[in-house]
Amino acid sequence: MPVYLVDDDRNVLAALRTSLSGRYDVHAFDDGDAFLGALDDLAPGVALLDLAMPGIDGTALHTTLLERQAPLAVVFLTGCGGVPDAVAAMRRGAVDFLTKPIRRADLFAAVERGEQRLGRLLREQNCRLSLASLSLRERQVLKGLASGALSKVIAHELGISLRTVEMHRARICEKLGANTTAAVAMAGEAGFFQSYIEA
Repeated sequence: MPVYLVDDDRNVLAALRTSLSGRYDVHAFDDGDAFLGALDDLAPGVALLDLAMPGIDGTALHTTLLERQAPLAVVFLTGCGGVPDAVAAMRRGAVDFLTKPIRRADLFAAVERGEQRLGRLLREQNCRLSLASLSLRERQVLKGLASGALSKVIAHELGISLRTVEMHRARICEKLGANTTAAVAMAGEAGFFQSYIEA
C-alpha cells in the first residue's frame, strides 16, 4: 500500500521513509503544493501530513483533499500542534494526530489505522458508484425493500407486476454484487435513501 509523506523538513522525511520503507511503498513530498500537483496520478493510500508547512499548510491541504474526494486516509504529524488542532483535524476526518518526535510503534499503529480507514472509504466510494448506476425504478424498488415491504406490496404501490419487481430486485443485487439484505444495508450506510432516491 502506498504511504505519502508530506513534510518540509527533509530530515523528518528521511527518517519516516527509513522507518516505513520495509513495509510500505513510500513516496515523499517536501511541500503541499508538490503533493497536490501529483495527486491525480497517485494510487489510493495513507497520507502523513505535516501540520505547519510554508505555502499550503497541513490543514488547508487536508481540506483540499476532502473537497477533491481524494481516496486517502490522512494522519497528521506536527512539532507544534496542540489539543485544538488535533480536535479540529479529527473532526475533519483525520485518522490520527501524532506529535514529533514520533515513536515508531505509534507511527506504525497510525498507518495501520489509516489502512483500515482507506479500505472503508474505498468500499463506500464503490458502493456509491454502483448505487448511482441504478435506474429510477430500481431505486424505488430498493427503497421499498429497505422499508421491509413485501414484493407484492411494492408492486402494488408502484403500479407494476410482481414479476417486474423481482426482475428489478435481481438487477439491484447484480449491480451491487450483494444479496437483498446486504444491498439494503450497503445503501443505508452510503446514505442512499437521503441522497439518491429523489434524483
